[in-house]
Amino acid sequence: MKLLVVYTIALVAGIHAAVTVDKECVGIRNGSTFRVKDDCSKYYTCNGGKFVGSQCPHGLFWDQVHRVCTAPELVSCNVGPFATAPVAPIPPVAPVAPVNPQIPVWTTAPVIITTAVVPIDIENTEIELDEYKCPKNGVSSVAHKDSCSKYVMCFDGVPVVQDCAPGLHFDAHSGQCTYPIYARCGLQDRICPMWNDPYKMIFIADKFDCAKYYYCYNGEPHENSCAQGLHWDPINNWCTPIEKSHCTNFTPYKEVYEPLLTPKTVSCSDTSAHWVDHPKSCRHYYLCYKGKAMLKRCDEGLFWDNEAGSCNYGSITRCGK
Repeated sequence: MKLLVVYTIALVAGIHAAVTVDKECVGIRNGSTFRVKDDCSKYYTCNGGKFVGSQCPHGLFWDQVHRVCTAPELVSCNVGPFATAPVAPIPPVAPVAPVNPQIPVWTTAPVIITTAVVPIDIENTEIELDEYKCPKNGVSSVAHKDSCSKYVMCFDGVPVVQDCAPGLHFDAHSGQCTYPIYARCGLQDRICPMWNDPYKMIFIADKFDCAKYYYCYNGEPHENSCAQGLHWDPINNWCTPIEKSHCTNFTPYKEVYEPLLTPKTVSCSDTSAHWVDHPKSCRHYYLCYKGKAMLKRCDEGLFWDNEAGSCNYGSITRCGK
């Protein structure tokens, strides 16, 4: 009987030890962060019930609002070795409307669809013809020589630089922008501007490690890591619990044949090059060039953003909303 009592006490003690939570994290959601009262550059994270201390890279302060290390000018902190005065909030920037939008009308009998288009300027290209081997006839896409987040569209031998949506890379194999883990761009696309803009910090997600990211400072990328159990969120630019990080929700791209999504007639109103959204699918869109329409498709998990003229994250696009 005594042996049974001792075993029961030991079992209860073992269970209690297994679920021990630091007092600072009791009742606190996993992944929550806290500022250190006497040091602007330090913070704590509740990770798996443990109160874990971390420190920002040299010269940066912890921003509790956005949960990221950033420039001291953007953080209201009056203690620590780099005390700063409070700063005024930055007003939101209004979205920029597409340049010279056109509104063609095209039909897929018996329905008439009116949709906006995004023009592509093929007259004012900023790159030389001999930099890229563009075919003399037709439309195609080739990888940019200096950037993973850009690509070059060839219009009858004329190269035009295009941008992928933020956080995406161009995949030369599929000819479209996709997640970096699938694009596998060979370039070290971590080019930082030579000047520092405290109101526009630049962060770069690591290509293959979800827990790592880089911040630009004095023209150089500086490696940093999220606390254990957290991943870098390239959309919000902060460390977040793994289950909420976009880095873990990728689905491999698979090409499929979808003839039912092609309208019987797609009319491009003029000979200029422009994008047109699809009337039935948020993942599909059209490239109009010289009066011909070419059906395109965004990668898995991405949707067509007609305002930006590129595939983008579903939370940003207005398709279907």
